Amino acid sequence: MVLNRIKNKIYRSIKKILTQIGFGVKCNICHNKTLRFGSDAWHEFVICQNCGSQIRHRLLMAAFQHTDDFNYKKIIENRTILHFAPDLCLRNFFEVKSKKYLTADFMAEGYSYDSISLNIDISMMSVLQDNSIDVLLALDVLEHVPNHLEALTESFRVLKSGGICIFTIPQKDGLDKTFQDNTFVSPEERIKHYGQWDHLRIYGNDFKEFMKNVGFNVTVIDENFFSQNLVNKHVLFPPILSSNPLATNYRKVYFGIKN
Repeated sequence: MVLNRIKNKIYRSIKKILTQIGFGVKCNICHNKTLRFGSDAWHEFVICQNCGSQIRHRLLMAAFQHTDDFNYKKIIENRTILHFAPDLCLRNFFEVKSKKYLTADFMAEGYSYDSISLNIDISMMSVLQDNSIDVLLALDVLEHVPNHLEALTESFRVLKSGGICIFTIPQKDGLDKTFQDNTFVSPEERIKHYGQWDHLRIYGNDFKEFMKNVGFNVTVIDENFFSQNLVNKHVLFPPILSSNPLATNYRKVYFGIKN
């Protein structure tokens, strides 16, 4: 026990020194500094232990902080935001920066819903008027939605002219066309083919075309938009690629502008 306490104290001291002089990683959302992030079943060293952010969240924040077209001062400040399945690590940022922040989800058994503004299906947002929202976010949501193409159409409808939708989706590496088989109904089948029991498809590189077909002008942001130093510092790309054939190693954030 005494030896373990000594080891832990030494580790904490080394960690403090290394992070102070620039080694290690830093979450660009909560500003947590550490030698390395935590891991999950899919990827090693990608989850902030403080706020729970993952690569998709930090990639989005990097776009807000380091791009001109999608800088948060342009698209978030003084805007009405509609955030589906609100990511806890991002909520405070949007609540503080936006003019009006609305959260939404379609209540499903087995999930926890805290402080949700609207209980609505993203593919049928009849309670919202046309051209009423400035920014709509849905990070890793559409794979749960039966009619995901109608969700894109509805997103276009509720956005104001010049409004922006922001999507992330799980994508299988190297898959050109989205794969969906409606005969896969059991949790076991969906885990096998899609990677998770409540996913209805695995997306391919054609997702951008889905958005364009609705009418969006689409920009796809990935780690290549940022310096290697920034990618390493904030872990905007997996330090170790997952060997799971369904893993999303190459994360992308899809920005769609309604002209």
